[in-house]
Amino acid sequence: MTTDRNATGLGRTPGLPEEHFVHDGLITKHPVRAVALAALRPAPGELLWDLGTGAGSIAVDWCRTDPACRAVGVERRPERAANARANADNLTLPGQFEVREGPIDELIDALPAPDAVFIGGGLTARLAERCMEVLPPGGRLVVHAVTMEAEVVIADLHGAHGGELFRLGIETADRIGRLRGWRPARTITCWNWTRQADRAGEQ
Repeated sequence: MTTDRNATGLGRTPGLPEEHFVHDGLITKHPVRAVALAALRPAPGELLWDLGTGAGSIAVDWCRTDPACRAVGVERRPERAANARANADNLTLPGQFEVREGPIDELIDALPAPDAVFIGGGLTARLAERCMEVLPPGGRLVVHAVTMEAEVVIADLHGAHGGELFRLGIETADRIGRLRGWRPARTITCWNWTRQADRAGEQ
């Protein structure tokens, strides 16, 4: 666990290593986070919804890019919400990252209007489409999935609304006895979508 609220020690570049977070092992790995933040494109003063926030790592990386960035995370599991709050306290400025605990579909209507949305857990087609509806022109939606069920949802959303769809695989060097080899992480299916000024021209 690390304390670096003003980003002077670890910098502002997205992709903070997992060792700096409180987590239960289920955390978006830092190379994947860097790719997600590149698509979310945080700008000063913007607000992110991090839905299914888990340890809050996406929201933390978003907030650390600029002191004026803010995030609201939603997490239904109390122990993970507690981890996200600890990470908010340790790695972001006071008031930057708020964690709300409970089911996403029960809390989403009370959230402040977002500039960007990341869905890392709890994905349904209705949730994604609700997020698309509330985003302003230029707003970004990024969805990551690791299950086959979520991949089906993403494929259908891409077919209906366009955007960018790709799969991301990461392999890390690891020991195999006295030698070394590559240890693959779970492949991530990624869908990035941007709200256009004219819905007829959405991409």
